[in-house]
Amino acid sequence: MQALTRRSFICGSAAVAALTALPAVAATGVKSLKNGTTVIDLAANKTLSNVGGLLELSIKKYGKVAVVRTSKSSKGFSVINLACPHAGVLVSKSSDGWSCSPPGHGSVFALNGALKVGPATSALRSIKFTATSKALTIS
Repeated sequence: MQALTRRSFICGSAAVAALTALPAVAATGVKSLKNGTTVIDLAANKTLSNVGGLLELSIKKYGKVAVVRTSKSSKGFSVINLACPHAGVLVSKSSDGWSCSPPGHGSVFALNGALKVGPATSALRSIKFTATSKALTIS
């Protein structure tokens, strides 16, 4: 068994911190266009500049959705519908993703919407988007 060194402790702590999601923040700089497209100004939503940052908002076409920063690339986002695919109940933010709490049936999803624990049999629904360094557009 190896002893825990200061360096391995610091590196391990940094890795855990990098993977821990930041709390959801209310959206600002969001425009709903007449054609049903939603445009999010990334500069106005600083939480999305960090991996793990997320923004929750309601879009008429999709209901409640989350935009999650998954990597530092300009297209490093996931946009997911927050309705559980099993029971249709809105999932809520948990310490490491999303959970379908009562009156739902306890399904658990990763921050990017991937299924972790059933009874749901599929991930949270992904929503199409495009992203640039300045804006994320949900169509």
